[in-house]
Amino acid sequence: MYSYREMNSDPNETLEAARNAYKQGAWADATQLYLEADSSSELEAGDLDNLVWAAGIAARDADMLAALERLYNFHNAAENHEGSARAAFWSGLRNMMIGEVSLGAGWLQRAGKHAQMTPPDCVQRGFLILPRVFMARAKGDLEAAVSLAAEAVLVGEKCGDPDLIAMAGSIQGGLLFRLGRLEEGYVPIDEAMLLANAVKLSPVVTGAVYCEIVAACCRVLEMERAREWTEILNEWCSRNPQAKAFNGVCQVHRAEVLQLGGDWNEAFAESERAGEGLKGTTEQTAMATAAYRRGEIHRLRGNFEEAEAEYRLAGEIKIDPQPGLALLRLAQGRADEASSMIRRAVETAGDLPAKTALLPACIEILIAVDARDEAERRCAEFYEIAQTYGTEILARVSDLCRGSLAIANEDFADGVAALNRARAFWSAFGAPYLEARARVEIARGLEHLGDVESARVELEAAEKRFRQLGAAPDLARIDALRNDGDGSSSHSLTNRECEVLALLAEGGTNKDIADRLGLSPKTVNRHVENIFNKLGVSSRAAAVANGLKIGAI
Repeated sequence: MYSYREMNSDPNETLEAARNAYKQGAWADATQLYLEADSSSELEAGDLDNLVWAAGIAARDADMLAALERLYNFHNAAENHEGSARAAFWSGLRNMMIGEVSLGAGWLQRAGKHAQMTPPDCVQRGFLILPRVFMARAKGDLEAAVSLAAEAVLVGEKCGDPDLIAMAGSIQGGLLFRLGRLEEGYVPIDEAMLLANAVKLSPVVTGAVYCEIVAACCRVLEMERAREWTEILNEWCSRNPQAKAFNGVCQVHRAEVLQLGGDWNEAFAESERAGEGLKGTTEQTAMATAAYRRGEIHRLRGNFEEAEAEYRLAGEIKIDPQPGLALLRLAQGRADEASSMIRRAVETAGDLPAKTALLPACIEILIAVDARDEAERRCAEFYEIAQTYGTEILARVSDLCRGSLAIANEDFADGVAALNRARAFWSAFGAPYLEARARVEIARGLEHLGDVESARVELEAAEKRFRQLGAAPDLARIDALRNDGDGSSSHSLTNRECEVLALLAEGGTNKDIADRLGLSPKTVNRHVENIFNKLGVSSRAAAVANGLKIGAI
């Protein structure tokens, strides 16, 4: 790393040092050296252009935007419309990205005026399509956004500009992912990755393309590709240690992949590094996501106060901390709050990927509050989404959800079959927490099917995984299952069945009980049937008498 304070005071030597720092990817050093040289003698256009990109990669937005404005004035004075359009475009785009919408819109309008003065095949006309892509995406018109992005790719191909091809292609692929058209989306994404890996792109576009593609994969739970490409992004960041914003975003994605793979210690450390590295930048979403990731790991370990603080920080910065906060409420025994939170989050999800990320937790919480009819509908909805995307990982998440619901509904054979598919996949994929969760549900089903020995083996395997991970709440659940047979409270009756039995004792009809507990009559009928079967009775009076005898009421 250069130390510009130790440089010779000769402006020419400082300028040469700045150029060398830029060539070596020392972006923060290059920024500072260029500014030092500029204070002695105003930079020429080529060096000013380097200052723009060095400052941008180093997450020094104020310096980047100031240099862009000067670069624009230089080109405008020379009546260089292509150069003016380029400087105005990047100024507009960056202002938009940091929340200066009105200022950004003004710069983009200015860029458009200059672009109209350029030849029809000028690449800047293609770059100016990108803000229209973002606007269509923000409005939810994804089909229009896809068409616009494809149009920008074509301009890039006609002009032979790899930056435009890769930028527009990575965005187009991400949009197609959101629409569930993964195979189609991989075409422009793979092309963008090839260009990035072949060092065909400018440094700032390389970082943007890598981040866009990894984020697109994580958004639709395409974690196999996310795992592969996160490592590629991580390698690029390690070669560019002063790419502050990109490094922080990379660490956020890597933390998610590490958590899935069971390396919770490193995932937490990586999310901490991301939070520290992103301080002082405008990457608010990445900072919030880093806090959310820390909250997730705290929750899974049973550190509920710490999890609460991180979720709240994520919410204060940028994002809705769901489904983590709802799952925290469930773990705290505040099931009604959990169900209200997750229902609201699902109903207000902005797009299909957002809903996809919420539904598994929603189904888990609905099962916990005994809203099984609603859970059934959500399982069917998630299954349709998994079919739309066509990825195995979503199919196996669907199996986990459907299997858990089947076990809750006492359809043990069907539940174990679905859960076995999920367990086998998570084991091969290398997702130990999800594998262990599936094993616990399998154990419950096997015990009810009379295969006590196999149930014990599954539970012991799950316990081993949870202990390795430090998943204290899940270990406590295994203890409860061993103490109570299936985790219920009184002589094999579940907590909900005890509630229903108590209301039967008060003389309530099934409809009365459904109204009191906020359940459907069909669900209450099923609970009553289960109570009769478990207590070995055939009437309400006998059920109440038996319930009083065994202390279930």
